[in-house]
Amino acid sequence: MNAMNNPYQNYRRTQVETADQASLLLMLYSGALKFTRLARQAIEDNDIEEANHQLGRAQDILCELMGSLNPDVPEISSSLFQLYEYMHYQLVQANIKKDTAKIEEVEKMLKNLLEAWQAAINNEKGQADTDDELPPPKTSVEKKG
Repeated sequence: MNAMNNPYQNYRRTQVETADQASLLLMLYSGALKFTRLARQAIEDNDIEEANHQLGRAQDILCELMGSLNPDVPEISSSLFQLYEYMHYQLVQANIKKDTAKIEEVEKMLKNLLEAWQAAINNEKGQADTDDELPPPKTSVEKKG
């Protein structure tokens, strides 16, 4: 079944095309985690071809993350770039050496980043929800006197 006729693929494509930036970021982290887990399992199963394929997919996501950094925030962009670059290098080395420990290291880093971004996004959404609330009505009691 090709992607055009696959309802799941159509759903996923629509999800990506209509997502906001925060949701896309979380999808990328989740995807990278999924592919590193699949790669680690493939190495443990001695399926070298599958491990290579899944590591390549995770590396592609890291390249996308590097390319999507906002240069208007140089301190954060620079730090994240270095982190993504390190994770990419570790996955390349894991692929060459079939080293699951390197994959596990990257998985931990990705999981920490995912959790941190989820918390920041939830905090931002909570703040936006608070900003949208109307203040409580003022009640005044007139004194007659």
